[in-house]
Amino acid sequence: MTRVEAHRSVLGRLHRLLSAFDHEHTHHSLSDLSRRTGLPLTTTHRMVGELLSLGMLDRTDEDQLCIGVDLWNFGLLAPKTHGLQRVALPFMQDLYSTTGFPIHLGIPDAQQITTVESLRPHGPGHERPRIGQRDPYHVVAVGVALLAFQPAAAQQRYLSWLEGRGGAGPDDPATVRAALAQTRAAGFSVNNNRTFPRVGIGAPILDHTGLPVAAISIVVPEGTTNTPYGLLVRSTARSIQRTALEQRIDVHPGPGSGRAHPSEGD
Repeated sequence: MTRVEAHRSVLGRLHRLLSAFDHEHTHHSLSDLSRRTGLPLTTTHRMVGELLSLGMLDRTDEDQLCIGVDLWNFGLLAPKTHGLQRVALPFMQDLYSTTGFPIHLGIPDAQQITTVESLRPHGPGHERPRIGQRDPYHVVAVGVALLAFQPAAAQQRYLSWLEGRGGAGPDDPATVRAALAQTRAAGFSVNNNRTFPRVGIGAPILDHTGLPVAAISIVVPEGTTNTPYGLLVRSTARSIQRTALEQRIDVHPGPGSGRAHPSEGD
């Protein structure tokens, strides 16, 4: 094994270990981590010890392992979220204060959409989506808003992927294609695949070339008239877009954005 291959192997094991944590599995015992990653217990023990000393992992009062504050701080520095999130948050707070409904900000993450900010009331029914959650484009309002304003070739790749999976119902390529056309015409998306019976309404935030770099959404109760909220979300997205461009925030989509081509594991 070459030195480069050895380093890649170490980084690969590190990635596997950290990837064992997600929103459904936020705490693990050492043996849980070993089992979920497929790494030997001795290797897991050694790596966990180093990550604990670096602050990238931490222990709960119940002696369970969890993501550490230092790793969280690194994540906040991601250039695709840091500047845009700072610009968007005051507008999202205004929209939340005005409506009282959940507000979310998502960005394209290579093959899917990742939620990077979320304002929502406490209580049952408001647990989705969580910050860091990833979803295929067509199942959430922010994703539909993003995909609708991507180039036609990127949309077609995504629809072909759905077709290859034999998508039916809300996953049917024809249904998604119609939703994209409606979103493009109206300037906002309407989607309840993950929020039923509530309805998600999303609008894109575009860069100076007209490509989508993010989207915001509001989740409204069932039976609410969508159009007024759609116009409100669209107006808020455009205000974020205008402010980001005026402040010269780096909101370029970056590598992977606009591809809309999910991986085989999605």
